[in-house]
Amino acid sequence: MSLIRFNANGFRNLEPLTLEPSAGLNYIVGPNASGKSSLLEAICLLGRARSFRTSHISHLIQTGEAELTIAGRVRGDDIRSVPIGIRISRSKREIHLDGKTLTSSSELFRTFPLLVIQPAGIALMEGPPKLRRQFLDFGAFHQDPSYLDQWRRYTKALNQRNSLLRHGRTKELTPWNHELSRYGIMIANARSRYVERLRPLFQNIGQRFFSDPNFDLRVQPGWDTSRPLSTILERDLGSDLRQGHTQSGPHKGDFSIHLNGKPVKAYLSRGQMKVLVYALLLSQSHVMEEQVGSSGCVLIDDVASELDDTNKNTLLDLLKDRITQYFITATDLKTIEQGMNGNETVFMVEKGRITQAKL
Repeated sequence: MSLIRFNANGFRNLEPLTLEPSAGLNYIVGPNASGKSSLLEAICLLGRARSFRTSHISHLIQTGEAELTIAGRVRGDDIRSVPIGIRISRSKREIHLDGKTLTSSSELFRTFPLLVIQPAGIALMEGPPKLRRQFLDFGAFHQDPSYLDQWRRYTKALNQRNSLLRHGRTKELTPWNHELSRYGIMIANARSRYVERLRPLFQNIGQRFFSDPNFDLRVQPGWDTSRPLSTILERDLGSDLRQGHTQSGPHKGDFSIHLNGKPVKAYLSRGQMKVLVYALLLSQSHVMEEQVGSSGCVLIDDVASELDDTNKNTLLDLLKDRITQYFITATDLKTIEQGMNGNETVFMVEKGRITQAKL
């Protein structure tokens, strides 16, 4: 699913723009603070209905404008192009997809699956488990069509159980324990299936960046799986009552990366950890390619800031001849010349104005 046309108006420092990107590699080149990251952010908004830079979506509206509009057309496997549009004012957000107004962004995610790789991505490994759960949920969502419904049912049961725990209404817990156990196991199994699919791709890409290829991904489901989740919930009732919330289940899940059987933090420097995150996210994009109709789009912000020349060139080599669509920012053409093969599109950015380069 590639973006074949893109329009933005009233977005941050960008002048009104219309782009027709390549289905493969697209480079966005310009000096710092010129608007490169803002363009990636606008594309992200089209695919996710949210920003990867701020949780305050109204901050995206250009100074002096009442609203912003982002629109695009995405081509699917059936050749037909699908129109997508986002309109945001100070108090309202509208999502339009193929002539329909959406109340949820989940359908948007399926139509235009999108990943972001950025300097702050190191938080995926160094930050809280919530970020790693989101990583797993993204993958499971695109792999299993029933996953979103299972996750919603689990979340509803969890919220109900936690409310009952806070009010000490233990006699009403039984049906919610049943729901929590049922859908919790489904979620944990879906995450594990996704990691099984991800693991060989991650190991293969990891070999390209590191001389020692013995990386492994390990999933922590969120409870001791030697016992049924229903048994764990009953066992922990007293502790859950004191805490006021449920302490076991996939909402406590996580994953870790090991090297030679030990957590990577015992071996790798912070710089190497950043490279590892690139390898992990690239492997996720390759899994997207394997999904029927989900080649997707990957945004890579500031490719030179986190990688030395060797790793940067390895990354660019990995992107060649993929069916995924990439948008990659760089400060100058020299930074990315290793990855250019004559089939890419280059956009130049200067003071918020974007033009297509003639190479």
